Amino acid sequence: MGIPLVIFYVAYLIAVAIFIIYSVFNIYHLVRFGYLNLANITIIFFYLFIAAGILIISWEYISQIDWAMQIPIGPAFTPEANGPTNFFK
Repeated sequence: MGIPLVIFYVAYLIAVAIFIIYSVFNIYHLVRFGYLNLANITIIFFYLFIAAGILIISWEYISQIDWAMQIPIGPAFTPEANGPTNFFK
């Protein structure tokens, strides 16, 4: 019995989707209501570059994980365990 790792993958994808929606919202407002000068454009590209770098690096690390695995809950929480003394064995 265990907890499937895919739950954490789905949580990661939801967090990335929220981040992308938030970023699009912010960049739209920077372009629409901000001053269109070199500093604003530089900040937008710097933000996009750093955000893309973080997403690419995290994707590289996450792609190495076998998402079919499960986190075992352990024998201490199953009916076969004879009490709390078996928890640390």
